[in-house]
Amino acid sequence: MIKKYSKYMLFFLWITMIACPLHSQVKHTHDIVAGFLQLKDGLNLGMVFNGVQLDYRYGVQWTIKTHEIQYQPRLGLGVGFNRKMIGYQIHFSPINVSWTMPVYEQNGHTLNVGANIITDYNYQHYDLHDSPLFWTNETGISAIIRYRYQWNNKSIGIVVQNSFFGFTSHFQRYDPYFWGVTVKDFFVKPHTDMKLGSYNNYNHTNVSFEFVPNTLKKHSFLYEFDYLGFYYGNRFGRINHNLIWRISLCKNKEK
Repeated sequence: MIKKYSKYMLFFLWITMIACPLHSQVKHTHDIVAGFLQLKDGLNLGMVFNGVQLDYRYGVQWTIKTHEIQYQPRLGLGVGFNRKMIGYQIHFSPINVSWTMPVYEQNGHTLNVGANIITDYNYQHYDLHDSPLFWTNETGISAIIRYRYQWNNKSIGIVVQNSFFGFTSHFQRYDPYFWGVTVKDFFVKPHTDMKLGSYNNYNHTNVSFEFVPNTLKKHSFLYEFDYLGFYYGNRFGRINHNLIWRISLCKNKEK
């Protein structure tokens, strides 16, 4: 069932790429992200690791009539501290596709709704446990609400995204005497023991605020709150407070 679901996601992404020649406008974005990171895993005796994380995100958005399709993979590196111990994190989202359509447009106000498909991986290593590699995996669908308001040459935007359902898996146990980090830990184990569920299993919430000081320029600035929580077994929580510098490059294409 999981393999079948993954095939549907890849098929959706492929259709998105095929649709590119049909668009009337394409926008590329480069996001430089600096954030405050908090990690809490049930295997860490309830300790919270606080630190910093740096991300890079490349995005491409196609506008097809009134519909918007966006693909934005993400890669981040973080480090957290607790009682002189260090926790390291790699955050990776190879599939992150959103689709939205407008439901209200008037006097500079625009309200869009849609959906998102994401694969979100987190890999952690803690000094507390010597060498085992912790991991989480979310393969899920979220609902999206986008609001924009533009006046003169300025604009603000608010995006609220919340998970609806998906497959999840995360590290549950380790052997303190026999360990070793292998390629399998990155590509195979995060896809084992996956559970299908909704708010009873996990929640992924993302809220961002964007300010564009001049719509004729390519720069904008964002604040983003990102929360991911797993509620079964050894509970896991990740919170990011991010400041983002976005560079947007638009290219028009005649139909």
